[in-house]
Amino acid sequence: MDKTIFNNGSCWLKADFHLHTKADDEFTFAGDENYYISNYVDKLEEQNIRVGVIANHNKFDFAEFKDLQKNAGKKGIYLLPGVELSVSEGSSGVHVLVVFAEEWISDGKDRITPLLATMFLGKSPSEYQNENGRSDKNLIQTVAELEKCGREYFLVFAHVEENKGLWKEMFTRLDDWNNATFDAVRKRTLGFQKVRTYDNAESGKPDRKKVQTKLGSSYPAEVEGSDAKSIEEIVAKTRECFVKIGDFTFESIEFALSAYENRVSTSCVKYKHSYIQNISFKGGLLNDKVIHFSPEMNSLIGIRGSGKSSIIETIRYALDFQLGNETQDKSYKDSLVRYVLGSSGKIIISAKDKLGQVFSIERILGNNPQVYIDGKLQPAGVSIRETILNNPMYFGQKDLSSRGDGFEKDLVEKLVGEKLYDVRRKIDLKCQQIRDDVQYLKRLQDVDEQKKEQEGKKQDAEFRIQKFKEYGLDKKLALRVGYNSDLSKLNQILSKIAEFIGAFDEVFAQYEDDLRNAVNYVPKQNSEFWKGFYNQYGMFLLQIDSFKKGLLDIRNINKLLLEKKGEFGVTIKNLQEEFATIERKLSAELSQQDAMSLRPDEFVRQQQIITTAAQMLEELEKAQTRRLETTQTLKQHLAELENLYHEEFVLIEKELSKVNATSPALKITSTFRGDKKAYLTFFTDMFRGSKIRGSTLEGLVDGYADFTQMYLNWNATKQSAGSSPDVFEQYFLENLYDLLVWQVPNAFSIEYHGKELKSHSLGQRASALILFVLSQHDNDVIIIDQPEDDLDNQTIYEDVIKLIVAMKPKVQFIFATHNANIPVLGDSDQVIACDYLEDQVGLTIGSIDNPEIQGKIVRIMEGGEEAFNKRKEIYSIWNPQK
Repeated sequence: MDKTIFNNGSCWLKADFHLHTKADDEFTFAGDENYYISNYVDKLEEQNIRVGVIANHNKFDFAEFKDLQKNAGKKGIYLLPGVELSVSEGSSGVHVLVVFAEEWISDGKDRITPLLATMFLGKSPSEYQNENGRSDKNLIQTVAELEKCGREYFLVFAHVEENKGLWKEMFTRLDDWNNATFDAVRKRTLGFQKVRTYDNAESGKPDRKKVQTKLGSSYPAEVEGSDAKSIEEIVAKTRECFVKIGDFTFESIEFALSAYENRVSTSCVKYKHSYIQNISFKGGLLNDKVIHFSPEMNSLIGIRGSGKSSIIETIRYALDFQLGNETQDKSYKDSLVRYVLGSSGKIIISAKDKLGQVFSIERILGNNPQVYIDGKLQPAGVSIRETILNNPMYFGQKDLSSRGDGFEKDLVEKLVGEKLYDVRRKIDLKCQQIRDDVQYLKRLQDVDEQKKEQEGKKQDAEFRIQKFKEYGLDKKLALRVGYNSDLSKLNQILSKIAEFIGAFDEVFAQYEDDLRNAVNYVPKQNSEFWKGFYNQYGMFLLQIDSFKKGLLDIRNINKLLLEKKGEFGVTIKNLQEEFATIERKLSAELSQQDAMSLRPDEFVRQQQIITTAAQMLEELEKAQTRRLETTQTLKQHLAELENLYHEEFVLIEKELSKVNATSPALKITSTFRGDKKAYLTFFTDMFRGSKIRGSTLEGLVDGYADFTQMYLNWNATKQSAGSSPDVFEQYFLENLYDLLVWQVPNAFSIEYHGKELKSHSLGQRASALILFVLSQHDNDVIIIDQPEDDLDNQTIYEDVIKLIVAMKPKVQFIFATHNANIPVLGDSDQVIACDYLEDQVGLTIGSIDNPEIQGKIVRIMEGGEEAFNKRKEIYSIWNPQK
């Protein structure tokens, strides 16, 4: 039998609970007898019917059914044996569909036909094997006969509102439906077929509302069936019926009808949330293994050390969840990932977003995750936990019961962190601007000292040449001084040109490729708009070409200027002899005047110092102006960063107000920049080795909201810095960037029933948090490793399981657990049983409906048999030991 449809666990399949075949006297077939079976199965496939009940009137044709079942199975269609039995009730009898388990026809034996004979004692098959045949047994007697056989079956009442329907024939007797006389009938009744009237205004006539009032909680599932009298009639006439099952077994259908609130629908349920489809591995303990997940509930099971937590941690790693500051066993969890993936191992996740787009997320151990669509690598900006999976949440072992400082912040981060992406991106950009400001200011930090140094050199040189001027050397050496001054200015101009060209080179290197490649985008919509846009964009690119041509012209002109400088250098070189002659003559004159200590070359050198110092002072004046401007820019950026931090806090408060509204018992309060302890700890770490007293740092923490306020009030800050203000200034300015962008953490407090959560016991704490997390209704994927570790079974069943079952159509759950209550009572749509043996993790995968999986749960899980017994108690149908 083809069961590939269940690769991802339980799924919604169209069902027809009332099919007839050629074996029925009412059924007509005029085609080729040799193709009857294939034609019948083709029609089922055409109508997308994957589950069917063959129920002929008071008759079961064993050979025909086996042929149909075999051929249907090849196409992934599951047929159950049944019969439309007419029991003696009311004026016309009541038609009830009896659906039999496989054991009625096992070992090649037909155990159904002999049963039917007991229902029509004294009559020949030709007398009762038709639509009008009627048993001499009433409904209670019929069920009694079925019970004697000791085999599994269930009842679906056919066309309940029509002639020979239960409501029409037995409406008044339904008042006794919940009495002891109907116990066996009620227990076995799992469906009403073809319910159409919902609120009949005519008094006394049956309708759905009246019947529901009579039956109360015993009202069963409403199902559909074509009641086809030919192959052509196997169609949905007005309504369809879908059942959610995880395997082709009688028990799965039986359970689906018993749990019809979650397992029966009039339409095929479409998932609107994002979810993980499957994960696969290359290398390591799970090499070439693929794990398929259901969009609803998934349970990784196994004994301790079987590998289930390892798989959870690889998923966490692939999705790039960062372990919180208070996460327990960080190194252990990271080592699990390394151990499972091995050297350079890779995990690949296939995930579907809310719109149905399939993404592939690949992560090699030690590398960043990469995102692909149809094999094409996507830009690094695609957010895995926002664009692909909407607000997934992860809790590792013991994360729900952590008591460490900062646990509250970690929880808030899990709850709302993904929603802060935009504001945090703005914060990062602002921090980069502040880093650039600080770095630039550091380069300019000694500009005052440099200015003072150059002023001193200039003044000293001017003093030195006063004596030279007394002897007229300034006029006599004017030619050489002038040439030297011109050469200095020439070098200054050419240096600025080189910086100008270099700046443009950097801009082109950074932006040109992206700007030119923008035209490679192929629009999926609005092609006419993009055509017009690209026409205008082409003009923009032409301007870039014009800029580049202009820059090339500038380079060529610069070459000419450098050549001109070379010509000037030749001129100076040619004048060297003339300069030397003048200096020799001046030396002789100075010797005659008893001024031999005044050397002409020294005058030239001092004059050069004055010229160079003047040029440097000019540049330093500009640098001082730039420093003032940058300081103002830095202050502006710091103010903007402050606003962004507050914007982030407002968003957090807004989200927490929604979170708090879902759980009146548990409340999270927040304080902007309220974690003074973390503030002081960071301050102390940054000033370690400074010998600044702790009390001094504490005073500053109390006096200033953050380091930015200290910087903006620098004079007052230094006065409060104790006996070593210079040391304080040194440490502060050396770490200026780290201090200015460090955010004083917001403080969070969690209260449970008005008492701080950390004051409660581990069990109470874990119970409160898991219920709190599950009640948020804002996370498409919730991944929790062993949530039961600090919970008692009663809490799991009474609270946790009920929430999970209600939520799972809209949320994908992935649990690792060793408590059977979670997969069994939680009706797990996919179960991954893990076994660790010989450096390999073995996997057995299937729905909770899968018999092999049921056996695994009973054998290896804590409370497995007890959980199934509880399930049986609830639905009175399932015996896990058979």
